[in-house]
Amino acid sequence: MPNQAAIQSSTDQSNEDYILTEHARQRMDQRGISEEAVELAIQFGRKIHARRTLYHVIGRKEIQKLGKQHPELKGLDGVQVLTSVDCDSVITVYRNHDLRAIRPNKRKHRHLH
Repeated sequence: MPNQAAIQSSTDQSNEDYILTEHARQRMDQRGISEEAVELAIQFGRKIHARRTLYHVIGRKEIQKLGKQHPELKGLDGVQVLTSVDCDSVITVYRNHDLRAIRPNKRKHRHLH
């Protein structure tokens, strides 16, 4: 896959490899989000299944809960990493504090007349 690069988590608790798509790499560069931030979000972030993707979110709750053991999380408030459902490729990366925007697909019901 020429447009993708593999990154390996450098943290002790995770030895998984993730494929970083070219799109994700571009967004990381544009938004100033490091590979370490992506790895930490995947490892410690809240996981939300929505829209056929898996969101890994670092928010205030994660920082309060894990900030003392992992002080590097304190600067990552709002980082969201979207991965494929099987968590093998990073689709995109951004920073957003509003979790209400992450919603599962709503099923549309047909109206029978």
